[in-house]
Amino acid sequence: MLPQMMLRPVVAIALSILAVFPLDSAFAEYGDIILNKTAEAMRDAEVDDVVFPHWFHRIRFRCSVCHEDIFRLKAGENEISMAIITEKKEMCGVCHNGLIAWEPLECERCHALEPGWSPGVIQHSVKGVSKVDLLLGKVGTKAKPYSKFMEIASGWHPLALSKSGLPLDKYGLVDWAKAVKEKIVQPLWSLDPEVKETEHRIRDNDILFVAKGASMPDVLFPHGIHSYWLECKICHETKGGAIFKDELGANNITMMDIGKGKWCSRCHDKTAFPISDCMRCHNHPKGTPLGKNVLVREAKNP
Repeated sequence: MLPQMMLRPVVAIALSILAVFPLDSAFAEYGDIILNKTAEAMRDAEVDDVVFPHWFHRIRFRCSVCHEDIFRLKAGENEISMAIITEKKEMCGVCHNGLIAWEPLECERCHALEPGWSPGVIQHSVKGVSKVDLLLGKVGTKAKPYSKFMEIASGWHPLALSKSGLPLDKYGLVDWAKAVKEKIVQPLWSLDPEVKETEHRIRDNDILFVAKGASMPDVLFPHGIHSYWLECKICHETKGGAIFKDELGANNITMMDIGKGKWCSRCHDKTAFPISDCMRCHNHPKGTPLGKNVLVREAKNP
């Protein structure tokens, strides 16, 4: 048995809705993942594609529970099959075994997405040759959309999530950092009930990334919230190659590369908040005094 997860009553009640109203078969939530690398085999088995509800798992577990001991932290790198899940009890089968979570006996609980969408996170998926509705509902007027992410946030959401009372960011997407800081949810960081919370290391020093432009605030990177969700090795010892070298100044991070899916956007724009929310990262006006335990990474010239 797992230790009891801490959920505020409103969240617990909302999640219980799923027992009566399962996830809609036509939609998904920001950060959910379409799994259909074996689409041909799925069609042979007469089942639809899989949509993985990241948000539903994130309420219960921190990222490091699954990454990277169970799943590699890169889209397309995990060869998932029913044999691996049901016979080897690996990947999804680590939890979906009838003890921690329900057994994979009802196909439609996971195979709930109509075929034809490209694999990966739902907000970047396309159907056919053009982007179609993002799977996440239409909103506002097409002549004047606020942004892709505001459209997503204002569109359809799973009933359990929309009724959960979780805090929202400026787009209307779940603010996961605020949710854990205010203890609205307290996700587990280990599947081992004998492991104590005090054994999880949270790194408390921040890093100031000095921005090149005089008018652009600097980035004060909070190690604390990142190491709450992730173990240090997830970023610094990533399977297939570290995302960040564990050395100040050793990573030539640029917005151009981030926009291409590197560095911070290995998570942001996918399962963490969008990189288009500029001031959420560029949060430290130049010249503002720094607190204790802050490392400074000066701006790099091209």
